[in-house]
Amino acid sequence: IAINQEGFRDRSEPVSSPAPPILSLGDSFAFGWGVNLEETYSHLLEQRLNQARPIRIVKAGTPGTGTGDQLRLLRAIWDRFRPQMVVVGFFVGNDFTDVQMGGLEQFQVEDGLLIRRELRPASGPAALRQKLARSSHLLQFLRAVQLSWQRPSQATHAGLAARDPWLLEFAKVHLRQYPEETARGVARTLEYLDEFQDFCRERGADFVLLVIPRSYQVYSEELKELQTAFQWSDADLDLDRPQRTLQEWAGRRGASMLDLLPVFRQHRLEHPGRKLFHYPDAHFNAEGHRLAAEQLAAFLEQRGLPRLPASETLSR
Repeated sequence: IAINQEGFRDRSEPVSSPAPPILSLGDSFAFGWGVNLEETYSHLLEQRLNQARPIRIVKAGTPGTGTGDQLRLLRAIWDRFRPQMVVVGFFVGNDFTDVQMGGLEQFQVEDGLLIRRELRPASGPAALRQKLARSSHLLQFLRAVQLSWQRPSQATHAGLAARDPWLLEFAKVHLRQYPEETARGVARTLEYLDEFQDFCRERGADFVLLVIPRSYQVYSEELKELQTAFQWSDADLDLDRPQRTLQEWAGRRGASMLDLLPVFRQHRLEHPGRKLFHYPDAHFNAEGHRLAAEQLAAFLEQRGLPRLPASETLSR
């Protein structure tokens, strides 16, 4: 992964454009964890928009961040870029929980990597295995080869098998009855989104919320794994509750929101053998990024976004 002089995952010589850029924020999905830069949805969106006219997308997605962290980043870099539009990639799989748990405060840096703090301390052998996995390039390479050749039907989700407490926390946003701490995290997240929209509106920038689903919302076999691991019945779950909560927020605030869940489910029906997420990892694969970019481009174009600078509009 190459980081440019601005501190983001992008080319060393970004697209040159007379128009103010689009700022893409989010966590590891916006960053493009698990795929090449050229396969990320921000890069593909930039290519699509540049077929009409030059427009740059500042690819400021940062792994490990939550909505509050991303708001602070927006405030810190606003004067440097002064974007005409801010697109926030919101992953329902952990973004509510990231806010609940304090954003980047959940992590510590070990062996040059962001490591999520333990909710349940690892045993001696497990801690040693984790240390080796972090520090050995050979083990990381062999694991990547294994995942690339492994069919989903052959893979196992070690985190669910071990009933990982973080995976449990992430999944609580799909419960019909929220625990008190989950409800607080959701409420605070919506407050951050209020601040996002207000900040952009005050500066004349468009704000777009891109809502990214969890893979078990799309694939029933993964949902069964989740339910088995945490002994949840269908009656315990309201699977689409996170998206509905965000849709209600967008309607109340008059915000632009694109929910990817319906089109991802449609893709599953039309292409049952083709996945959109890595497995057992939860990030988009290249196909998932491609579909997200196509949907986001169509969504923006339908709304006449991004806008041309006034001078260019007059010349045309």
